[in-house]
Amino acid sequence: MKRFIPIYIATLLLAIPSMAQQIMEGTGEVKNLETIRKGEKVVLNMDIDISKLEIGADETVVLTPVVEKNGNELVLPAVEVMGRRQYIYHMRNDNLTATEDPFYAERKAKRAERKAGEKQVVNYTTEVAFQEWMRGAKVKIQEGSCGCNPEVLALGENQVGRFLHEIYSPNYLWSFVEPEPEPVKVRDESLSAYINFKVDQYEILEEYKNNDGELAAMINSIKRVEDDADLTITSISIEGWASPEATEKHNQRLSQNRANSLADYVAGHTGIDRSHIEAVGCGEDWAGLKREVENTPKLLNQDKVLAIIAKDGLSLDEKESQLKKLEPVAIYNRLLDELYPRLRRNDYHIIYNVRNFDLEEARALVDSNPRKLSLGELYKVAGSYEKGSKEYNHVMEVAAKTYPSVVAAAVNAAAVKMEAKDYDGALAILSKSAQDDSRILAAQGNAYVAKDEVEKAREAWSKAAQKGNADAKHNLAELEKYVQSL
Repeated sequence: MKRFIPIYIATLLLAIPSMAQQIMEGTGEVKNLETIRKGEKVVLNMDIDISKLEIGADETVVLTPVVEKNGNELVLPAVEVMGRRQYIYHMRNDNLTATEDPFYAERKAKRAERKAGEKQVVNYTTEVAFQEWMRGAKVKIQEGSCGCNPEVLALGENQVGRFLHEIYSPNYLWSFVEPEPEPVKVRDESLSAYINFKVDQYEILEEYKNNDGELAAMINSIKRVEDDADLTITSISIEGWASPEATEKHNQRLSQNRANSLADYVAGHTGIDRSHIEAVGCGEDWAGLKREVENTPKLLNQDKVLAIIAKDGLSLDEKESQLKKLEPVAIYNRLLDELYPRLRRNDYHIIYNVRNFDLEEARALVDSNPRKLSLGELYKVAGSYEKGSKEYNHVMEVAAKTYPSVVAAAVNAAAVKMEAKDYDGALAILSKSAQDDSRILAAQGNAYVAKDEVEKAREAWSKAAQKGNADAKHNLAELEKYVQSL
């Protein structure tokens, strides 16, 4: 059964006011139009920017809001914007304005004098009785003009918004990702040992250079796993690496012999049977040499060295020969003395199984050694606490930190961050897992839409939907319904 994580996203888009709409051929604007239902009444508010209106001194521009739908129409009180002389005349003579003429059914107009060169915004508000037909109706501004004659000359009209328009509330899905079952918990510890050998030899000498410390560290790391009652070593693999001096064939054979010697040493100093230790000679480590050169920026002629390493069509022996010929000779000597020794190493991998744990045992391991627990065991611990509690959230975060690349751990821990409105934290967790996985992409879309980054959300959901993710397809449809409703 598919489980869903309830994510309540209070996206900032819901608070965005309606976009400014132009009137009077672009010389005026209506901004912040909103309608608020108050019982049986509806309040309409808007700001009418008249800063750019060009009005003659004896002229009155009449802006009349109208609510209209399916043949129903409600004409609201007008706004009269008067030229200077017209305004003074009416103030002195207390004359009827154009919209107080009986022709306008005794509606009281809001008057404003147009003052050239000044920023002017008329704050318009009116209250009307609610009627069902008003839902979603158009709000238009009818534009007119008059002078000495009180009859208004119609100039046109523009839609500026909708009346009692309900913005669609999207229901975005975020599915809990069930972890892959792990009946046998296989773990791998990867380490490196820098064992020194005499030139062209592969006998292990414990007292040679720093071998005593390197060998002790290697054996201790294996014994630490071997002596843990919860763990069972199944195999060990040892990879021998050589530096480029001498021929490729010689170094391949030498690295194999040295890996074999180390495998024999491990078998003799631990309880691991030699047949369970794989030894592989990897030859010359040119990839490692490239890294070392790049990390040595003060190396003389660094670019030339890197160019030889990257050159196609050359054998490894030919590359080594060209490095030797670099001038001055100090370049190769530094490679030989400083960088090559770092390449002569043995990488080893301890592969082991971990036993299963009951709930109480698992609880004790959450903070002390969570890698012993499978993701499923961590989720059982989390599930033993109340969802959303401090303990629950802590275990979910431990799961994501322990298995950062596992999709289930990332998606489910990100959901916890989302509940706490930590959208950047959710994205940070998701960024550590597979970026081409549809479930990661779908979750990123949810985080982006919560941050009001709609285009990023649309892009992430589109990629996830193309990969067949059902949540992303649903969320894309919800997003479009929301956008259309604005």
